[in-house]
Amino acid sequence: MIKLRNVHKKFGHLEVLKGMDLDVKKGEKLVIIGPSGSGKSTLIRCMNGLEEVTAGEVFIDGKKMTPKTRAALNRQYSSMVFQQFNLYPHLTVMENLTLGPVKLKKMPKDEAQALAMENLKRVGLAQKAHAYPTTLSGGQQQRIAIARALTMKNPIIYFDEPTSALDPEMVQEVLDIMIELSHDDVTMVVVTHEMGFAREVADRVIFCDGGYILEEGTPEHFFTNPQHERTKAFLSKILR
Repeated sequence: MIKLRNVHKKFGHLEVLKGMDLDVKKGEKLVIIGPSGSGKSTLIRCMNGLEEVTAGEVFIDGKKMTPKTRAALNRQYSSMVFQQFNLYPHLTVMENLTLGPVKLKKMPKDEAQALAMENLKRVGLAQKAHAYPTTLSGGQQQRIAIARALTMKNPIIYFDEPTSALDPEMVQEVLDIMIELSHDDVTMVVVTHEMGFAREVADRVIFCDGGYILEEGTPEHFFTNPQHERTKAFLSKILR
C-alpha cells in the first residue's frame, strides 16, 4: 500500500530523513517509535504528501507521488489524526466530520451525516454531534478527530503521536478506540511513545533515530530481543 525508496527530506540545511526505505502492506498496523527529533513525524508527513520529499520516491497503492499527484493521492487514500486534534473551532462536531466527505469526496450531505453519526457512536460521542470542539475535553476532541478520519472512508489512517497532547487520564480512552479500530481492514501508521499499545496492536514496529530506520521487527522481537545498541538504549529508558 505504501512504498518509500531512498527518501530524503531537508528543511534548509537540516537533513531530517537520510535515505529511508520502507514498505507497508495493505491492512498492516505499523508503529513508529524513536526519540524526539528522529524524523518520525516527518516520515509520515512525507508518506501522506503533507511534505514533499527532497529526494527519493513515494508510492501509494502503486501510484507515484509527485508534486502534481500529491494532493489527489492524499485525498483519495489517507486520513491523518494529529497531535493537536486540528478541529475547526467555529464548526460543530457534525460539521467538522462532514466537511471533508462533502467538499473533497463529493459525498451527498445526508449520506455524510449518516456516516458521521455512525462513527460518532463508534467513538462513544454521538451525544456531542452538535457541540463545538472548545466545549470538549482533549480526549473527546481526539476521539472526534478519529471519527473524522473514519468518515473520510480512506484506506490509510496516519496517527502522529495522537496521545501526546492529552492529560494522562485521557490517554487510555483514545488508545482504546485505536485498539478497536485496529481490528478493521484499514492500514494504520502510528507514531507513538505508548509501548503498551505497540505491543498489543502492531504487526511491525520500526525504530527511527538520526534520520534512519535503525531496526524493525515484530513487537515480540522488538521488546524482548532488540539487536541494535541504540534501540536497546532507547527501550531501557522508556520501559522503566
